[in-house]
Amino acid sequence: MPAELLQKTMCSHCGDPCDEIITSGDQHFCCDGCETVYSLLNESGLSAYYELESERPGIAMKKTASASAYEHLDDPELQQKMLDYADSSMARITLRIPQIHCSSCIYLLENLQRLHSGIQKTEVFFERREASVQFNPNSIKLSEVAALLARIGYEPDLNLDQISEKSKGKNNKPLLLKIGIAGFAFGNIMLFSLPEYLAGPDGIDAQFLKLFGGLNIILALPVFLYSSLDFYKPAIASIRQKQWSMDIAISMGIMAMFFRSLYEILAGYGVGYMDSFTMLVFFLLVGRLFQQKTYENLSFDRDFKAYFPLSVIRIEGNSEKSVAATRIETNDEILIRNGELLPSDSILLDDEAWLDYSFVTGESEPVHISKGSLVYAGGRNVKTSVRFKTVKAVSTSYLTQLWNSDAFKKEKPVSLYSTSGRFSRYFSPAILGIAILAALYWLPTQPGLAINAFTAVLIIACPCAIALSAPFTLGWATKILGKNRFYLKNSEVTEQIAAIDSVVFDKTGTLTHRETTEVSYSGRQADKAELALIISAFHENTHPLGRAVYRWLQKEYPEYVEEQKMIQPDAYIEEPGKGIEAKFGEHTVRAGSANWVAASGNTERATRVYVSVDGFLLGYFGLHNHYRDGVGELIQTLDKRTSGQIYLLSGDNDREKDVLGSFFGHTDQLLFRQSPHDKLQFIQELRHSGREVMMLGDGLNDAGALQSSTVGVSLAEDTSSFTPASDIIMDAGSLSKIGSVLSFAKSSITIIYISFAISILYNIIGLSYAVTGTLSPLICAIIMPVSSISVILFTTSATHIAAWRKGLTT
Repeated sequence: MPAELLQKTMCSHCGDPCDEIITSGDQHFCCDGCETVYSLLNESGLSAYYELESERPGIAMKKTASASAYEHLDDPELQQKMLDYADSSMARITLRIPQIHCSSCIYLLENLQRLHSGIQKTEVFFERREASVQFNPNSIKLSEVAALLARIGYEPDLNLDQISEKSKGKNNKPLLLKIGIAGFAFGNIMLFSLPEYLAGPDGIDAQFLKLFGGLNIILALPVFLYSSLDFYKPAIASIRQKQWSMDIAISMGIMAMFFRSLYEILAGYGVGYMDSFTMLVFFLLVGRLFQQKTYENLSFDRDFKAYFPLSVIRIEGNSEKSVAATRIETNDEILIRNGELLPSDSILLDDEAWLDYSFVTGESEPVHISKGSLVYAGGRNVKTSVRFKTVKAVSTSYLTQLWNSDAFKKEKPVSLYSTSGRFSRYFSPAILGIAILAALYWLPTQPGLAINAFTAVLIIACPCAIALSAPFTLGWATKILGKNRFYLKNSEVTEQIAAIDSVVFDKTGTLTHRETTEVSYSGRQADKAELALIISAFHENTHPLGRAVYRWLQKEYPEYVEEQKMIQPDAYIEEPGKGIEAKFGEHTVRAGSANWVAASGNTERATRVYVSVDGFLLGYFGLHNHYRDGVGELIQTLDKRTSGQIYLLSGDNDREKDVLGSFFGHTDQLLFRQSPHDKLQFIQELRHSGREVMMLGDGLNDAGALQSSTVGVSLAEDTSSFTPASDIIMDAGSLSKIGSVLSFAKSSITIIYISFAISILYNIIGLSYAVTGTLSPLICAIIMPVSSISVILFTTSATHIAAWRKGLTT
């Protein structure tokens, strides 16, 4: 191919001259990498990515960083600090990528596996400018992952001094520089315009008019070309992607005022309105900075200090103590029992462990861990209890990220987020139409007034307040509920709570108090060897009845419960709704229902936990429940709010039917001897009948019912049984506040609709003045941020007042 043609052919991706031409269709590329990225975006319908910057639309993949620039990332010690999870075939890391700014970025990053087969999955968190990358370390190193991101223009921010710290906030220097330039130009143009303003009816000399006009143009150009870029860029991006945004309207207003002033100066009519133009941009940028600072200060991102209702057994000397997960520090020794979640990266102290990492990887096959191995947070123990030594503090933000994974998402109705988003999309073209009509109306008689009306309409109208109503109200609601020990999966759960019209309770561990259950034993007295096995078996159990029996055994036989005297089972099985089985060498301990232990039927209708050793029934533990404070008042309150749609589903017998009937006021909606499958089926029947159901359970045997309900609430007390099937994890002591939470959620939705009305009213009043042409664009620029600020102030104050009126802590 002739050299001249090579020199003239530019790469369709990066814009560089092609040393070697690779042709695909009618496009030319300088390397295979550029062709791959170009094809990827075109297949997604996002080819407008290449029209945003005509000179250099993409990053040349043949010229960017190689893996050698990131070789330090392959250091094992550094990877232990950086990786969220790793095993022999999969590793996962969350990287901060500041370059993420649009849907093209999201699509490209979430299809990285198309660029390298070693990438398994990528998930982008747009608001935080972060991406979670899952890759096969046998196929691609971490250094190569970073290099791949850099080659396609998304170099990760790898400030190693901040690996364990949160980002300190957004860099505002570019915005402050633009404000400074606009302010400088505005002040000086005002000075140059004073002679004309003070000249009187005769005006000023033509030479001075040209001089001051020229100086005004020189000062205004940097404002038009640089300070206004924050409006031009998103406007162009919106047009290329065929989406309307408010930046389009603002950009048209800025251009209308600038070119109108430029025409008057060049035509010799005066010094124009460059002072108003620069002041307009100045106040628009100041308003944007103020809003940005407000958003940062009212951040609803839940960091490690936020309440997270997960308890962990910490070993302190020879004793075990249940503590909040957020109190776990580096080098703490913790005990994880069967079914419990490992909350932080740790070293295994026992000989072996089996962990289910389906939360992290989506694969439910248990992973075998050997003594001394580094174990990543997020694994659920599926065998006997094991001890770990933590190497990191607990990251509740990471656990919340796992909780919100696709595996545990439910089908949801259209939310207020999407409703306000659709309104905002249609808002901009409607405003543009109004501006054009206003300009056409005044143009035949008063051209100056027509330009003024056109500019004023575009500037004063603002859909931001409508778009902010739902995020701010629901964000505050999430934060307030967190202070009241209700940890929501995400802020949209508040909308679902507001729609609840039926409430279903589990009994054991939900309505009953775990700590005050009375326990007695009937049967043959176990010998010392049998007693040691029985205590060790119940030590493994996390079910409320099992924990009650274990606490009783602790008090009755304290000499057996010291850590060094506890016997580790060789195998442990827990069957939901039935019981447990623990094997100790040749001995087997079973505990649970009569059928599970092969005992005769429970003829006395009592709550009993039967126990056998090596197939011989020893006896049973009788349990008498104590109900939580305020249960009766709570059920009466909910009964009124749901018109009697209150139900009880219990796996226990109906011994306490009369007591519960006094709480519920009736017994026809109290169902006993319900297996986990029965509970699931009951919830599904309610949902199919059109009911919006809140299910409250302990999260151990109720996972299916919690998943099928509109809102699943799991109570947390003294275990680390993290339940991703639930939408809310609440502290058991906050049960009495459920009625207040339902009422508060409905008030929050009302606040959103009121703020919608305020925003619409603001725009109607503002537009009614703007179309007359008498409202200065400068005044519009000052008023425009007021709508957003007023909605922020209203939602903040109204949400806190609503919470205070419902008796919730704010």
